[in-house]
Amino acid sequence: MGTRLAGWATLLVGYATMVLGVIPFRELPPKRHQLELLGATAGCALCWLLVSLLVRARRRAALRRKAWRRRHEPWPEPRPSRALCWVLGFGVALTSAAALCQGVGPDGADGKWLARAERAGATTHEVLVERIVGTPRATGREIDGTGEFASEITFTIPFASGDQRVTLAGVHTSGRPEEGRTVQLLYAPDRPDLGVRQAPDNDIGSFAGRILALPAIWITGLAAGLVTAIAMHRREAGVRYARRFEPWVHLPAALMLACGAGLVVPLLIGFPETGTGWALAVAAAATPWLALTWVAKTS
Repeated sequence: MGTRLAGWATLLVGYATMVLGVIPFRELPPKRHQLELLGATAGCALCWLLVSLLVRARRRAALRRKAWRRRHEPWPEPRPSRALCWVLGFGVALTSAAALCQGVGPDGADGKWLARAERAGATTHEVLVERIVGTPRATGREIDGTGEFASEITFTIPFASGDQRVTLAGVHTSGRPEEGRTVQLLYAPDRPDLGVRQAPDNDIGSFAGRILALPAIWITGLAAGLVTAIAMHRREAGVRYARRFEPWVHLPAALMLACGAGLVVPLLIGFPETGTGWALAVAAAATPWLALTWVAKTS
């Protein structure tokens, strides 16, 4: 009973952690809610391991008793695991997807600035173009059929402490910028020391992330979860016996999952550069599959 309760608690808290990781939650690092749930999942998993070790030790001690040997009582058969097949199948795939989702979003110095600005109460404001410095440069891209330009533009920002003139380089606009036109800028009215930047196109961080990466991760994760769950359901007997704790099976798998959690932590607490962030996300996403493969091969 103890192992069952601890096991299902681990799965439920783990699912909550995974769902929060897959959903494009608007929290920027440090992602306190995900860190708390990740810690709770680790705590539940540790409890399951400890309870399983105790139960296994008691059963092995009972097997050594003469009275037990005379009765030839077999090792208790594990319970059917049909529901667990579906829970684990989708859980493995979506946990991997949640790790990949952490690689999508603001990163590097831009991400750090966005987090500081958000904590300072920064919001998006429509600000008039006061002066265009130099000649706007065509970027070669189009927005709704109109050419995009990058320009150096001067704005007057109405901070709480008074108006300040700010010149921003690399301001992107649809079409050539004109004086009197408005541009969306992001700044904290009470914190002029943080500076001003052009507002990002979306809350997730980039067009590629919003339109391409996240939907691809979600669809692939759901498809992989369905395939994995069906495969596990067809081998339900193997899943049933894998529930019985064996140190050489479950401890290495737990270590792999712990490594995956450790790899994703830098993405929850900070803003690695793009390449580093994706390397961490991909490596973390691989660990649930490695753990599943290990359990399948050794149990």
